Amino acid sequence: MNTWKVSLPILAAALLAGCGSGPVTPVAESTTPLSTTVPVTSAPVTVTVTGPPSSTSAEPEDSTPKPCADTDLVVYNQPLESQGSEYRLLVLFENTTSKACTLQGYPGVDIVNETGPAVHVERRMQNAAPLLTLQPGEIATADLQSSDTHPDTDGACPRWGQVIIIAPNTFQERPLDVGMPLCKALISSVT
Repeated sequence: MNTWKVSLPILAAALLAGCGSGPVTPVAESTTPLSTTVPVTSAPVTVTVTGPPSSTSAEPEDSTPKPCADTDLVVYNQPLESQGSEYRLLVLFENTTSKACTLQGYPGVDIVNETGPAVHVERRMQNAAPLLTLQPGEIATADLQSSDTHPDTDGACPRWGQVIIIAPNTFQERPLDVGMPLCKALISSVT
């Protein structure tokens, strides 16, 4: 550090003191140069850089699965089984998406022939039906049962028709490549 810059303020103070009204006492001269060392320390600086919020920042996804949509499911059946006058068809509902979805209730069923629906199975209330969460690739099932005995005459059911299924809580009609008696039918909830 330059000693001249440090002694300037002292010299200026001495000159100002000499301009006063009282006697001036001479200052003793020093043979050693006057030097002052002032240690300069700086505290560590922490810099946090924050960018502007991203316009494409993803919001946290709701982890609760949504009800299965028509496009989430593939519907198909096992071979038709029979015992006496009773017929049973196992209907399968497969989640073909990459996300879980829920399925609850009773499928809609029509058994149709060339003239239209001959047997219509009403969708029942789903109060007692279990709520299923179908992971990708998982399958829910429902049992469709029909009889080839006419409900009014107890005689043989004269006609058969093609089965059309509507998955619970959806609207798309899905024809299955199987026939069943057209006299009466009943379907279980999905399990």
